Amino acid sequence: MIKRLFLSGCSSMVVMSCLMSFSLATQADGLADFRSALARLKSSAPIAVNAQFKLFGRSGERDELIEREGLIEMRLEDGANGLHAVYSPALTAQLHAEELAKIEDENVKNSALNAVGQFQYWEWRELLYPAAQMELMLGRYHFVSETPVIFNGQPTRLLTFSMPMEKIDKEFRQYVKKYKNRFQVWIDDNGIPLASQLTEKGSGRVFIVIGFQFKNEIHSEYRQQGSRLITVKRELRDESSGATMQSQRHFVARLNPVAAPLAGTSQ
Repeated sequence: MIKRLFLSGCSSMVVMSCLMSFSLATQADGLADFRSALARLKSSAPIAVNAQFKLFGRSGERDELIEREGLIEMRLEDGANGLHAVYSPALTAQLHAEELAKIEDENVKNSALNAVGQFQYWEWRELLYPAAQMELMLGRYHFVSETPVIFNGQPTRLLTFSMPMEKIDKEFRQYVKKYKNRFQVWIDDNGIPLASQLTEKGSGRVFIVIGFQFKNEIHSEYRQQGSRLITVKRELRDESSGATMQSQRHFVARLNPVAAPLAGTSQ
């Protein structure tokens, strides 16, 4: 392409301008392809997945952190009758048994109960409707760059975005003093997302004397399932500290698509 620019008559004084125009056009194409793919992949065609959620975490006073772990497996179904989380009889019995055990030991470390409350609507929509979620994100993020990279041995395009502090929820924004948020997504030749990485960190102060810090990282992997996009792996790590308190959490969600139920039925 550069050789063709020279042959088309670009003088040495305008070569840089030509190269910049070429770069911007390439970036615009990548962003346009991404937007177009998201619009195509927002389908609500019926789908069912077996989902596994793992939680590792610890929180409390810095010198007395309470550790918790959790593992839960369930089925998620999405179709004409809406989104359903299907708890098997075995899982329901397990949760009941753990509730009884929690009466004796409220700080039980390893329990499905520790995980079950972490994965509700806010997490499910990221898993089953990632195209719609990323489309919403484009309204809050600024496009930064496009870079050709190799991902899993294949040539892809890496799109980088940033979100200014002004886009943080207003109730939280007033306490944040330093903030950085970067979102990266790997897309194929058709603009379809293959994976993404979000990194957010910042610090601030509450009530003048209480300082706090936080850092969040989310890595997601996607798959096209028919006419919709789903997240097959979502890994979240977050850390926060303030005064004498500290919290660390690590979530891992994995989805395995299975045969979708017929309309009006649930398995």
